[in-house]
Formats: sequence, C-alpha cells, structure tokens
Amino acid sequence: MIDTPLVSGIHDKAAKKIGWRRANMVRTLLSEVFRYNIPKGLIEVNYAKDVIPKRRPRDRAYANRPWNIEERDIVLPRAKPHVHVALALMMNTGLDPTDALKLRKDQIDEDTIWGVRGKTGEEVAIPISPTLQAALDLFPDHEAETVLASSRGEAWTYNGFSTVWHRFKIKLEDEGLIAPDLTLKGMRHTVATTLREAGLDERRIADLLGQKTPSMARHYSRSANLAEKNRETMATLEKEKERRAKIVKPSLKSVKPDQSEDQK
Repeated sequence: MIDTPLVSGIHDKAAKKIGWRRANMVRTLLSEVFRYNIPKGLIEVNYAKDVIPKRRPRDRAYANRPWNIEERDIVLPRAKPHVHVALALMMNTGLDPTDALKLRKDQIDEDTIWGVRGKTGEEVAIPISPTLQAALDLFPDHEAETVLASSRGEAWTYNGFSTVWHRFKIKLEDEGLIAPDLTLKGMRHTVATTLREAGLDERRIADLLGQKTPSMARHYSRSANLAEKNRETMATLEKEKERRAKIVKPSLKSVKPDQSEDQK
C-alpha cells in the first residue's frame, strides 16, 4: 500500500545511498507522478507532497562560489585571447556560460546585448560596460556567427570550451595561484553577489540575470525600459568592482593575455 510514510522511507533511503540532492529529485519525481495521476482516478492523494525535502548538509561547501578580486586578477591576464574574452563576457554580464558561448553577433545592438536566457526562456537586455567593450575590441575578427570563437575562428561548443578552461585552471592550481573550486558558473554568482552587497534589491539583480518567469511572447521593443534600468545596474557593478579593486593590494605584476594559440 502506498502512503506518505512509505514515500518518506524511500526518500530517506535514497538520501543515504545517492545523496540529499538526488533524493530530493526522487521526491519531486514521485510528486509529479502522483499529481498527474490524481485527475485520472488512478490515485487519490499526492503522497509525496508532505514529505519534507532534505536540507544541504551544513559542512557541505556550496558549488560555484563567487570569484574574489584576486582570482579575477590572476586568471584574466594569463588567459589566452580566445579564453580571455569569453571569461570577460561572463564576468561582466552575469551570462550563464552556455548562453555566453551561444551569443550571436547579431544579438549585440550598439552597446546592448539582447537575448533570451536558455534555462528560463526569459528575455535579457544587458548593457555592455566599458570593461567588456575593451575586451571585445581586442579580440581578433573571425567568421563564426557567435561573438566568441576558438583560435580556429570556429564557434565554441560547451564541451570544447570547458576542456580548454579545465586545462588552464588545472595549470593555475598546480602553480598554487588559485583554489581548486573555481568554476565558470561562479562568475554568474559573482555578479549577483557583488550587486547584492552593493545594496541593489533582488528584483533588479534578477532582471539583469534573466531570472523572471519566462514569457516567450515578448519582443525586444518591450524591453527598452528594462535595458535602461539594467544600464544603471551595470553601472553599479562597475563602480563596485572599481571600489573593491582599490582596497586590494596588487600582489602580481600586470601582464598581457597570453598570445599563444589555444586548442579547442
């Protein structure tokens, strides 16, 4: 007989065997199955609804932590040009790595990036900061339709860029320059954290990161006001990064990005 105690027991066993996160996924799956079958008369109650989700263990580190200024100043100057511009794009927009790599040239209109966040389908309008513009201006022209490209002038695949990033990161780790938990997605968290600490409310940050409820029927024209508001948000991000940079004593000499070729 299926009942809530049975589902709760399954949930507990799953947590011990496959971890708290996957156990919660099992609970969610069962809940959806029950919910779908109630109107069909196959079951009367959603027995998973009242099962309490497992919490993240307190001693477990959060994935994709924000980068600090020292890490930014270590990584960017040492990155090869095709990696450098990709990191600069993610770091100065809060774009998810997948969205950044897929960003097309025709999605940039003068000083604004227009797009749709892949995960949520939410429209984004991101002003291009002077820092990002400088990085884009230094990037060699290429034939790919995307803004970013490999050293061969071809659009990046996510796996291709991840491989190059991983090799580069491991090298820095081996040299003792960065901690081993630095991730590409962490740069998105960096933008959100920096703006939150600068005093911006969560709604404005969500607007910049494309975290609102999806609405695929919108047109770019309707985002005109959003773009202007995000311009103020981006200005806050720039000012906060400059303020933080001034209070951190430089520990490394500034070097230009490595001009050697990278491998896709």
